[in-house]
Amino acid sequence: MVADQHSFYTELGIEGIWNDMNEPAVFNASKTMDLDVIHGNNGNPLTHEELHNLYGMLMSKSTYEGMKDNMDGQRPFVLTRAGYAGIQRYAAVWTGDNRSFWEHMALAMPMVLNMGLSGIAFAGPDIGGFAHHTSAELLVRWTQMGVFFPYCRNHSSIDTMRQEPWSFGVEIEQIMREYIGLRYRWMPHMYNLFHEASVSGLPLMRPLILEYPNDPNVTNLCDQFLVGDSVIIAPVYRPDTDHRAVYLPEGTWIDYWSGEAHEGGKHILAYCPLDKMPMYVKAGAIISQGPLKQYAQDGIDETITFHIYSAAATPQFHAEYMLYEDDGVSFAYENGVYSELKVELTGMESMLELSYEYLHKEYDANRNQLRFTLRQPHFVPNSISGLDPISLNELALGQQGWAVDPQSGDVHIQVQDSAEGGKWNITPVK
Repeated sequence: MVADQHSFYTELGIEGIWNDMNEPAVFNASKTMDLDVIHGNNGNPLTHEELHNLYGMLMSKSTYEGMKDNMDGQRPFVLTRAGYAGIQRYAAVWTGDNRSFWEHMALAMPMVLNMGLSGIAFAGPDIGGFAHHTSAELLVRWTQMGVFFPYCRNHSSIDTMRQEPWSFGVEIEQIMREYIGLRYRWMPHMYNLFHEASVSGLPLMRPLILEYPNDPNVTNLCDQFLVGDSVIIAPVYRPDTDHRAVYLPEGTWIDYWSGEAHEGGKHILAYCPLDKMPMYVKAGAIISQGPLKQYAQDGIDETITFHIYSAAATPQFHAEYMLYEDDGVSFAYENGVYSELKVELTGMESMLELSYEYLHKEYDANRNQLRFTLRQPHFVPNSISGLDPISLNELALGQQGWAVDPQSGDVHIQVQDSAEGGKWNITPVK
């Protein structure tokens, strides 16, 4: 019956449903259904008092299953305001009708972090605030933060100030464009973390205490967060602010924007003008990025660049990364149509070995090449086995080889994407 009701929408091409006010919210004294209302409950009648907490989740469950039955193997998208334990199996969750207040921006961090710890990995707030009037500065700062939340959308009430990216002039639009673009470029890494969440339950947006449980400085730290286990995001959540304190746990952390290295275990003061949100990547981490896209399923170019931070040609260095890919829209992955690509870097005495291999390859991405960028490496390469040194322009034109950026010192490597994998030895200048 539920599936038949949803066919009305799927036949119109609708692939997603937004369930709002599904606690359910009722404009009466109790703000919900009368507690003695009887629900049929599939032949086991129960009162609303007994079913209230489950109502929102069961509504999303029936929506998801009804859509799925009518979408010919494609994944439905369900967004819900209400839920219960297990809602993550059926819907993304947004945090309800917030306000365009700096305090509500700040509150979004602990709210979504706690939801992630409770098993709800796909969640986020209304960026910019739903009610009241936003400002250019608040919209920029909230967008910078929001692009690294699992669920990312700008949404506002119809009777409030417009808050599209272009609503506050060219300068604000350009900053917004940069960070929205960042969301799309980071999509391979984000999707990888979503896959991890679906398998292990680990949220992609994590409080630092999850990864550093023995560090007393992160016990109640909720104004910065991790994306995965190796990227720190430190939003600016106060007006007229161009500096903020950031706590870096143990290890070496690389400023995403400047490349400056900071030793962890301490607070630093980060400079953050309006166009910069503090971001730090842990040394030894690998981040996969794709090309800038106009929408998620723009599959014109699926070339992946693996960014490896602070690689060293020493026996102490080792880094690895597993990239999961599938078509992103169907359930074909349940039948094995996906790929797992392992990237590994192993340091040796005066040499660094770079390799990749497909552990599973039933999904073919639309690309011919793979790229590896050594960010802030601890050496200058003299040679890379099997590859010729070329210019950055030749690299941009698609030629295989390697090049060093003279300004940053980053090493760019471009190779053929082969089902058989590949291995190269990088020899530093002595």
